[in-house]
Amino acid sequence: MARVNPLRNPKILLLCAVFSIFIFLFIVVPEFQNHFPIPISVDVEPIQLTSELLLEPIYGYNNYSEFIQGHLPIIISIPHGGHLFPDNIPDRKQTFPSVVKSNDINTQEIGRELSDLITKTFKGRKPYMIVNHLGRSKLDVNRPLKEGAEGIPGINIPSDTQIAWSDYHNFLNNAVEEIEERFGRGLLIDIHGHGHPENYIELGYVLSSEVLLRSDDILNLDPTISAGSSIRSLYIRKQSTLSFAELLRGKTASLGGRLQSYGYETIPSHVHKHPLIHEKYFHGGYSVQKYGSRHGEQVIDAIQIELPRLLRLGNNELRGQFLTDFAESLSWFVKEYYWKGGQGSKRLTIDIPGRS
Repeated sequence: MARVNPLRNPKILLLCAVFSIFIFLFIVVPEFQNHFPIPISVDVEPIQLTSELLLEPIYGYNNYSEFIQGHLPIIISIPHGGHLFPDNIPDRKQTFPSVVKSNDINTQEIGRELSDLITKTFKGRKPYMIVNHLGRSKLDVNRPLKEGAEGIPGINIPSDTQIAWSDYHNFLNNAVEEIEERFGRGLLIDIHGHGHPENYIELGYVLSSEVLLRSDDILNLDPTISAGSSIRSLYIRKQSTLSFAELLRGKTASLGGRLQSYGYETIPSHVHKHPLIHEKYFHGGYSVQKYGSRHGEQVIDAIQIELPRLLRLGNNELRGQFLTDFAESLSWFVKEYYWKGGQGSKRLTIDIPGRS
């Protein structure tokens, strides 16, 4: 019986042709490749957590806010993930157009898990963390005081929410000041959640959709754009080697590029440089605007991170993988632009307004 040459089989020939085309496209065309980043390695000794460094959390008035001191030049702030809705605090009644009273669900849990993963990467060194524990219907710390916390009608003394608002921002100020003193540079990550249908991760640098629509050349040539962003200090330090557009949405230099390379649709990034005309986008709220390096001699940069429902409310496997990739991306960003070595934190003397 004659043997059949498999290479003469039309089906096998077709499969070989398709496979060859795919391999060619994979090698030649970047869009066909999964450019997953190489995980970073932080070459440092494990931190020696003495009693001075292993500090307990500090709580504000009635435990409405929490401050965890760290050992890294990064602050994780979580303004809208609070679980406390005390009956003695009335719901916010303001009628400002921007008033939102619903929580960003799971942002507190994500922030804490993120901190734990970054701590492992940096071998015991923790990020700073500030958490607001009051629900957003009671208090919004990501708004100016008069808009985020209501006073007591007819009484000229601070209300509970005004005290809690002041505690939260007092903690943020102290973290910023300590990082400036110890590291000379740093990064604030303000974690939020959104319900926009596109399910992008939205990174806010206090640059509007209209600004992001501009070409890379315009972003690089107009100094007012980088000066008005919340990563102005980073750009000033890196402008001799990296353009502003690269830091903002470059494939290998930006936080958005890193997240996009892991497969998470991110704006701005090298794939999604700007929102489309019909797409909503949060460009950065009160805290990022206040503490980001767009003011004077500030050296702390700030990025508002808006996470879609899919990543906050999805199944445990999806969220777990995202947290791993998110922590790796942030750790890379910190190591690349802010970490210069060192360890430790000192206990701060913190004045809590409204208390003796």
